[in-house]
Amino acid sequence: MPLLEIKTQAKAQILTPLDTWLTAPWQEFVNIADAPDSAKLKSYYYNGKMRFEPMSTGSDHSKDHMTIIMSVGLFASLQNIPINGHDCCSYRKKGYTEFQPDASYYIGEKADVIPWGTRIIDLDQYPLPDLVIEISDTSIADDLGAKRLQYEDMGIAEYWIVNVQTMQIFAFANGSDGSIRRIKESLVLARLKLEILEQALQRSRQENQSATTGWLMEQFK
Repeated sequence: MPLLEIKTQAKAQILTPLDTWLTAPWQEFVNIADAPDSAKLKSYYYNGKMRFEPMSTGSDHSKDHMTIIMSVGLFASLQNIPINGHDCCSYRKKGYTEFQPDASYYIGEKADVIPWGTRIIDLDQYPLPDLVIEISDTSIADDLGAKRLQYEDMGIAEYWIVNVQTMQIFAFANGSDGSIRRIKESLVLARLKLEILEQALQRSRQENQSATTGWLMEQFK
């Protein structure tokens, strides 16, 4: 199991397993998450447990990441839907939770709610993103498990999991009444059929991103 070795602000050396949920007090998590050595890690805290993951550098993960970000941006532009996306941004509710999805979006009236100069988004000050996306190459079980529960408990309106291996998208909507349901068409990006994005992922295995983008433009018209 890979280990994270860091020096906290107190200069104490800490060895922390990666890709594992570990019971820890909030302040211990913050000390590790905010340490300079953690800059290239994704950080999560949920239900009294912390998890650190290396940011993926794999080609397949990064290309699917790019395809999804490109697809969402193109659809929103063509449909005149205001959005602002965040790439691997940290969201923190002090003493309670932190998450760092691969991509996240504020949509519609909330598109411009986060000012420039913000580092970690403070959820005691700013609203939740409308959409979070995890690109899953080796982490599919956790993305469908603990992270899904974390996002549902926080009340995030929509959560997508992109399975790199199977080119499938698992998407869930969180209703205002707390109900959770699987969706095939986005609710926060009205009329965006997720099967179109799955087809784009499939096409990306055979053609370059310019060709896939051209095909998407025809689908989104």
